[in-house]
Amino acid sequence: MTAASERRIFQPFVMGNRTARNRVVRAATTTNLSENNSVSDRLIAHYRGIAQGGTGTIVTEALRIDPSVLHGPFGIAAFKEDRIDGLATFAQAMHDDGALLIGQLNHSGRQHTSTSVPPRLVGPSAIACPRSGGVPHPLNVDEIRELADGFVLSALNIAKAGFDGVEINGAQGHLLQQFLSPFSNERDDQYGGSSSRRAQLARDILARIRDQVPDDFIVGYRLGVEEFTEGGLTTELSTEFALGLEEAALVDYISFSQGNFNSIAAHLPDRHYPHTPFAETQATVGRALTKVARIACTGILTPDDGEAILVEGWADAVALGRALTVDPRWAAKAEAGLDSTIRPCIQCNHCWSGLHEGLVPLTCVQNAEVGRELELGPIRRTGSSKRVVIVGAGPAGLEAARVATEAGHNVTVFESEDRVGGKVKAGIGDYGGIPGFVGAATWLESAVSDLNVDVRRSVSATPELILGEAPDAVLIAAGATPTLPTVKHDGSVKLVVSLDDLDSDLSGRTVVMFDEDGHYWAAQVAEELALRGARVILSTRFFEPFRELPSVSKIASLKRLDERDAVIVPMHEIVKIVDGTVVLAHYDSRRETVVPNVHAAVWVGPQIPNDSLVAALAASGADVAVTVIGDARSPRRIRNAIREGYDFARRLA
Repeated sequence: MTAASERRIFQPFVMGNRTARNRVVRAATTTNLSENNSVSDRLIAHYRGIAQGGTGTIVTEALRIDPSVLHGPFGIAAFKEDRIDGLATFAQAMHDDGALLIGQLNHSGRQHTSTSVPPRLVGPSAIACPRSGGVPHPLNVDEIRELADGFVLSALNIAKAGFDGVEINGAQGHLLQQFLSPFSNERDDQYGGSSSRRAQLARDILARIRDQVPDDFIVGYRLGVEEFTEGGLTTELSTEFALGLEEAALVDYISFSQGNFNSIAAHLPDRHYPHTPFAETQATVGRALTKVARIACTGILTPDDGEAILVEGWADAVALGRALTVDPRWAAKAEAGLDSTIRPCIQCNHCWSGLHEGLVPLTCVQNAEVGRELELGPIRRTGSSKRVVIVGAGPAGLEAARVATEAGHNVTVFESEDRVGGKVKAGIGDYGGIPGFVGAATWLESAVSDLNVDVRRSVSATPELILGEAPDAVLIAAGATPTLPTVKHDGSVKLVVSLDDLDSDLSGRTVVMFDEDGHYWAAQVAEELALRGARVILSTRFFEPFRELPSVSKIASLKRLDERDAVIVPMHEIVKIVDGTVVLAHYDSRRETVVPNVHAAVWVGPQIPNDSLVAALAASGADVAVTVIGDARSPRRIRNAIREGYDFARRLA
């Protein structure tokens, strides 16, 4: 059996004339942690965690090459010379921690995620963004050359700042891919009309950069190998382009990606996809290349995922995005053979949604430190240990127990069920082999077990039991209980809040589901009903189902339901259940719709906080600090629960 440190993934990785300590690459991942379009201390603190965690090469988030794509304060203006000093500080910090730093340069072109007034869009042709609908201004030749100048100037600036290299982004439907793809480029001049002319802009930019940067400066290209779009890029076209870059010696490496905004769910494969879902697609291009380094980036979650790709031989390194956000020590843990301690990415895409749809700094559902590395610092053991009692072993309670114990406190957890993990661990089905949120609770359970936390299962906490532990602090993290709606109901249709109350085989039966949740719980219930064979009628009083889901994951959920002929009825609520029918009413017009022959109705909505112990402890007169977090405080999302558990434990000091 090969030792962890002897895996291929931990062999040195050569790109051009520089060598990284291993073959783990941080893929370009937006953080929105910069300030005033400049490098900030909090941005450096975030990236330092990844470098200190053992990653060999870090590719920055997309640096901006032109004022037209700054879009607010977060994009770093690499085209400005007065930003070089900040970039130099960034580069030095990464080098101090042993990582190579490569700056990605990008222009989004026509693509945008705005839901109101879009920014000024540009592109090769006046063809609307397939996701957001904005029609770009078709660039004339002078404007194209001006943008090319921006790429070159920005590359020279980051070289002056001491970066190890540059990566030109020609993937995921951004501007250079728009020029390369017949799906978005209908020009008939030197930049369109044939595959060679569509490739001209990227080749010109790379040639100019290669000609002007030092010989040991890495030049890389991020290539979208397949657009999964009729009339778009295929692996055949991408291979032709990549071979041209290789033959002309324009790049030291090519990093693979896939999709555009028409197939945006492919950018961030979620629980609907298996591990490394686009490996074979990328391998088609990778196997054709023989002279440049090749970097795979295809939903790699575990060290075994990455090692398998390297063993197959079509890639020389593996790039991770979300997995390194969840656990920046991924590489160090893997090299030490501690794969089981890596906090797993649950592919919820909350990070992407906040960054691109909410335009807020990077956060992670599971890792409450993300984006706050500078202000929080590492967890340190306290010199004054406290006795802490936690009621509830769901994500909130387990995270609080983990962090408090790591900080040196004495923790006891009471859990009324015979298992830990709360509603998350209970789960409601398996989706394509990906356990979804269950992984978050499983990791917390393992972490708490490794710390030897005193977790007492099947114990219903009482004031007497709690106070008998002589606690300095009490945390109520007991979750919440789903409740049925108050509605006229004659009992002719089973009305439930749990799928445990329904048959595992619902083939051919009509089940009406009410989405009052708008998030993953509703999406998973709806899909599980469909997988059990039910004819699903999904009703929600909101404008759309699963309204809070990240759009990239909502697309996948709605696709799964459509494949099973589910009917979606937005802006409707339940009125009554009578004589085997469910009566819905439009939320505003009140026009009624009758659904006949209903087998069951499933309600996914409001919950009642399990906070009765707060009043009971107060009535006891005990002089002890009591804190309520998670759903016991107010039923919300797993990210709220974990963050509140983490923050409670950090405040104990």
